[in-house]
Parts: sequence; structure tokens; C-alpha cells
Amino acid sequence: MMNLYSEQKIYAVLARHAHCIETLSRRYGVPPACIKAIVWQEMRWMDILDIVADWLVRFYWARYTLRKRLQRLGLVKNPLPLLQMGILGKRDSSTGYAQIFSYVAINAINFALDEGLADMETPYRFAERRLLPSNPDDLRDAWYRLYRDPEFNLEAAALNLLYAAWEMAGKTQFSSLSETELKMVFTRYNANVRHVTGYGEAAYRVYLRFLKE
Repeated sequence: MMNLYSEQKIYAVLARHAHCIETLSRRYGVPPACIKAIVWQEMRWMDILDIVADWLVRFYWARYTLRKRLQRLGLVKNPLPLLQMGILGKRDSSTGYAQIFSYVAINAINFALDEGLADMETPYRFAERRLLPSNPDDLRDAWYRLYRDPEFNLEAAALNLLYAAWEMAGKTQFSSLSETELKMVFTRYNANVRHVTGYGEAAYRVYLRFLKE
């Protein structure tokens, strides 16, 4: 499968959002090289199937939104689409430059709020209230924000790295993470496992490269 982004295009995206990445780093203490490493890893392997997945999610939520309107008119009782199995039932996907799922972003945001690492009043404003991944409206709204807003997508990625650091190392201070712990953080961003994967190793190598730039 042909990749969607060349290395030159990825560098261009990172350059275009350099100020955002620096702002997020100062706000949350996640090194810019860590954020860049994740974006690089995710964008490098994006292909046409990622576009298809996003379109399927959009189709699901379009049906949901239509049925919500019909429900208000008293024409249907349940706003959830009738077809919820297989590819037509896909309501979440890894999306945007950092390829993050809506439910993952919500959990990471809630973690940051609970730990006092973030609040509702950031420049990229999360929501008027706490989001719940079990609430279809919240899942839909967060997904569309991740899909359409690159800066929110990057912020969710930074918070997910914080959450991963807490899960893997029991701390959110990246300066105190060992090499193995940092590889585990990168691994956790991509998979729910307790050992370093090839993804984590590759992301760490990219991290070292950006660290020198």
C-alpha cells in the first residue's frame, strides 16, 4: 500500500505546526521531540485505508445526527443507526496527524483534568464540560474535532503521551524517564501491551533524531 505522506511532507507539517508543538511542550512538559516522533511515526505509515476508515466513521455519525433530528420530530425512538455491525458500524478511528482515536483522546483529556495537568480553559479548549467516551454525542464531537482541528489533534496526542507515561512509569515528568521507560511510553501510545514493541523502538530512534535538530 502506498503511503500518503513522504518524509518531506511530514517535515513540512511539523514545521507548519512548530509553534503549537512548542506551546504544548511548555504547557504539559512533554518534549517537542516526543510529540514530533509520534507524529512522524503515525504519518509515515498512513495509507488509503486510513482515509477509508475516516469516511466510514463520518458516514456512521452522519446517520446518527440525522436520526437525532428525526427523534426530535418524534419519527424515531432511538438515534443510533440501524446498521451497527461490520464496517458500517464503525464509529471511531485513529484520525489526524497524530492518528488518535476519539475515546483515547477523551480518556487522556480526563486524566489530565483529574491530575490537575490541564483545565477547560486552554487555547484549544476541550469542551464546556467533562466528556464521556460512553456518550455517543461526546464521542462524535471529539472525533470530529480531532479530524478537523490539527492543533487539537496534537494537544490530544501530547496528553495521551502524558497518560502513557503515567501508565508505564507511574510519573509524568519526561525528564526523569529512562530510555526503556520512554520506549514503553511510545509503545503504549500505539498498543496496550507491557513490553517494548518495534513501534516503540522505532519511535525512540526518531525521537533521538529530532532531539539533535
